Amino acid sequence: MNKLKALIISTNENLITHLKGLCEKHSIDVESISEWKKSFSDTSTYSYYFIDEETVTDDQNISVHSLSYLIGIVQNPSFEMVRSWMNKGANDVVVLPEDRNRLDEFIQNTKETAQARETNYTNAGKIGGKVSAFYSAKGGSGKTFLAAAIAQALQVRHDQKVIVIDLNAQFGGLESMLGLEVSRSYADLQPVVKELGIHHIENVAFKDERTGNLVMLSPANPAKAEDITEELISKLIRICRQSFDHIILDLPSSINTVSFTGLNEAAHIYYVLTPDSPGLKAYKTAEDVFQRFQLGNKENLSVIINRAHAKNELTEKDLAEVVPRPIIGKVRADFFNIQPNINMGTPFYLKKKEKPGSKALKDIVQLVEKSMK
Repeated sequence: MNKLKALIISTNENLITHLKGLCEKHSIDVESISEWKKSFSDTSTYSYYFIDEETVTDDQNISVHSLSYLIGIVQNPSFEMVRSWMNKGANDVVVLPEDRNRLDEFIQNTKETAQARETNYTNAGKIGGKVSAFYSAKGGSGKTFLAAAIAQALQVRHDQKVIVIDLNAQFGGLESMLGLEVSRSYADLQPVVKELGIHHIENVAFKDERTGNLVMLSPANPAKAEDITEELISKLIRICRQSFDHIILDLPSSINTVSFTGLNEAAHIYYVLTPDSPGLKAYKTAEDVFQRFQLGNKENLSVIINRAHAKNELTEKDLAEVVPRPIIGKVRADFFNIQPNINMGTPFYLKKKEKPGSKALKDIVQLVEKSMK
């Protein structure tokens, strides 16, 4: 059984000593740092975060893993202060040492659940399918097409069990690419997020009998999209890892809670880059975001050049000189041969040995065989 860990963010030595004593009582290992260094996500496996109000600003964006507990430590609580912490995702707000007994009781009541979460998280990291995120900071780069075509190639041509998850919450997109008319989406899973299981997911997802892909659509409704939580997306992906060989994430260009969770959960991020100035500028902006939020190290982020053509403004050689990430392949521009599939909503691949019907689909077959199986 893994031992629980807690992180204290404070410069107050008396407070640190007080919290360490409380954690040691519950056999929780403790570390402390002087300031909050990561926003939006943290990749370390701490079950509890104790954050001193003196180390953060009112407008600072704090987010911890959906499976962790966040406790704000304040000196003079007020309604506005408590609301601010709750907006940051705090599970509780306490004053120490006055609320020591209440915090002691909180830990006692949650540590069994925390231990189960830690065990499940550790096991999920060791086994299960590969999570691949397709992302581009430039809209219209073709990431939805690549995500759909690669998912079909994996299942149809390589007998892999694949689920495609559309994280373009608000207006969707994958249903148009695949010609689907389905009203269900992962927004329907929000009410059962605490007990979410694979049977819930299979009831809501659409089974494309033509290819075998399972498709999980996003809510094409901005109002519903606002209710989607990081916890739902994180649990959805992790549960799918236990039942599928590949989980393909189609991400929006915007960085929000949903897309960030998808990027953070991915074993590999495939950045879709168009060989032109707007595409390169968007990539450089995205690279800054990746560095700031510690997303995508050298091993798990690579670039796919999409819509490659002899008349492109930038060649693959040009891009290789300015893009620090590995370029794992390119997909040629082939609009007129691809568009009929998209217009009719027909799959790009239907038979295992079928010859691809376009240059782009041939390139995707090679890409899958080379990098993604």
